[in-house]
Amino acid sequence: MSLKSLAVLFSSTAMILLAFSAAAIEPEEAADALVAALAKGSDSEATYESAEADGGDVVIGGLTVSRGADEPTLSFAETTIEAPTDSDNGVFDSPSISFSDGTISGKSTGALASATLTGVTVLDPATMKGDALGESILFETAEGIGLRATREAEPGEITVARIYVETSNVVDNMAQDSSGLVEDLVLPPEVFVDATVKPETLGYDKIVVDISWDGSRDVAAGTMTLDDLTLSIEGGGDLSITGVLGKLPNPRALNDAGATDAASKVEVHRIAIRYDDDSLAGRVLDYMAAQQGISRDDYANQMAAALPFLLAVLNNPAFQNQVAEALSAFLKDPQSLSINIEPEQPVSGAEIMGLAGTAPQTIPDRLKASVEANSPE
Repeated sequence: MSLKSLAVLFSSTAMILLAFSAAAIEPEEAADALVAALAKGSDSEATYESAEADGGDVVIGGLTVSRGADEPTLSFAETTIEAPTDSDNGVFDSPSISFSDGTISGKSTGALASATLTGVTVLDPATMKGDALGESILFETAEGIGLRATREAEPGEITVARIYVETSNVVDNMAQDSSGLVEDLVLPPEVFVDATVKPETLGYDKIVVDISWDGSRDVAAGTMTLDDLTLSIEGGGDLSITGVLGKLPNPRALNDAGATDAASKVEVHRIAIRYDDDSLAGRVLDYMAAQQGISRDDYANQMAAALPFLLAVLNNPAFQNQVAEALSAFLKDPQSLSINIEPEQPVSGAEIMGLAGTAPQTIPDRLKASVEANSPE
């Protein structure tokens, strides 16, 4: 190799090393930025005990996050920021931040085995307008594994196997698209100790729930489209919601004094709610029938006969008949029950509240609401 080639090689290597050293983040700088971002929000605090370099990574010991006296405190034995570098948009970027051996303390106690964020940008909270918890951290995916929690003075430990979130379409440092899963949310029998109807009453040894969602915001149109929000009870049934809402308040302003007024201006463009039964309705009907000492069929017929009288309070004969017909069909053969709201023009929460006080019988017509039983998806 010629001397000229060697000079070029050494020069290039020096430039790469210089660029890397300029882009790297010092351990304490990275830790300070992370706790500042985590502490963003009303009554929030975040601290750490140590921050050290491990190759190109930063390892933080004793990271603790708390939010108000009535909220739990979450501490992690170790937090690893993978290869943090200067960010053009925030304080630093990182391919991933992992949290291990989480402990929950305070009025709720428990643990979080691990958590991971990927595609992370930690922003400067001083530049953020609102005070929502975690708004100063952008990420592509977030995952939590092995959550256990017990509420003070309340029996039973609630567990969640996995929580997973994906975000995208970042506008003004806020992800507009989100989807995710909550897998195996387990509610033990002890949680229902004061309930009139307990899981064992309906033949369950525990209640296991899965939740999924997929939605997006259109900043220009000021709308949010909910493509799917589904709550599934294992051995019970699925409750699904889809729809489009408009004039939603900025999530960063939810803690503002005018948040309630802003929420009243939210508009319903359309909403569809559907319940698909997988034995839960049948279990409830069996229990109610047994309480009266009659057969399930007799109980269903009895309830169906009473519906026109029970629904008379709606004072809307056409809608009453439609609801009675749908509920009667569902009681006799519980497969599915659907509610659709498709107003010709978007309707706000404030308008609905106004109608409720002046002409409640017109609300189903204004919403163009319909109810149907045992329909195909």
